[in-house]
Amino acid sequence: MKKIIAILISMFLIFTIGCSNAKESGGKIESKGQIKTQQEFSKMYSSPDKYKDYEVDFYAKILFEPEKDDDGTYIQCYAYDNDNYNTLVGIEGDLDIKEGDIVHIKGVVKGAQEGENMMGATITAPVIMANNIDKSDYATAFAPAVKTKEVNQEQNQHGYVLKVNKVEFAENETRIHVTVTNNTKDKINFYSFNAKATQGSTQIKEKDNFDAKYKEIESEIMPGITEEGIVLFEKADKDQPLKLYFEGSSENYDLDFQPFVFDVQ
Repeated sequence: MKKIIAILISMFLIFTIGCSNAKESGGKIESKGQIKTQQEFSKMYSSPDKYKDYEVDFYAKILFEPEKDDDGTYIQCYAYDNDNYNTLVGIEGDLDIKEGDIVHIKGVVKGAQEGENMMGATITAPVIMANNIDKSDYATAFAPAVKTKEVNQEQNQHGYVLKVNKVEFAENETRIHVTVTNNTKDKINFYSFNAKATQGSTQIKEKDNFDAKYKEIESEIMPGITEEGIVLFEKADKDQPLKLYFEGSSENYDLDFQPFVFDVQ
C-alpha cells in the first residue's frame, strides 16, 4: 500500500503543478463527461485511461489510514463498498478522515496506476483527483431508502413504552426505527433478536450489518431512560403491509407482558 500511495502522491504533485500552470496561463481543464452511477463506474474501472478527465461522483469506504503531507491527503478505498473497485484518491489539504470512514467523493479521473498492495501483489487502480470529500454514513451511501413509511405508533405496558417511529425500505435491507422508554421503577429488557417481521405468509429474516454501525438499543434499560435505535431485517416488499412483533420484559417478575404488535400499512 505504501508503494502505491507513494505513486499517487507523485502523480498528485504533478497534477497540482499542471493545474497551477493552467490557471496562471488562463487555461481551463475541460471535463469530458460525467460518471455518476455504479454501472458507469464499472466501465471506467475496466479502462480508466479511456475516461481521463471525466468527472466522478461516488461513495466509498476508506481501506487504510490515509497518508498525508504538506500538499494533500491520499486514500485507498473501495468505491461503492465493493472490493472489486479498489480506487486511489488524492485531494489538496488535510482532511479529518480515517480508516473505515464512509465518504462521498467528487473529482476527476486521471487514469490508471499500477503498484503493490500490502501482500506484495500487483494491482491496477484508477486514480481520482478529488475536488471534494465529505463524510457520509452507510445508509446514505450504500443502502438508501427507496421508500419510507412514517409509523409513529406507540404502545405502553406497565410503563414499558415501545414506539415504532418509521420503517425504511432499501434495496438490500429494511430498517425499523424504534424508541423504548422505561417509565417504570425497575430495569426492563429489550432484545432485538427476539423481534419478528412478517408480510402475509412470509417471515422476513433478521439481518446483521456490522459495517453499517447502526445505533442499537441497549438490552438492559434503567428506570427513566429512553433508548433509540434500529432493528434490522432483510429486504421486505415496500408496497405490502408489514407486521412487526417485539418482546419486552421487566426485572419485576410480577408484571406480565404481551408481545408488542404493530401493523405498518
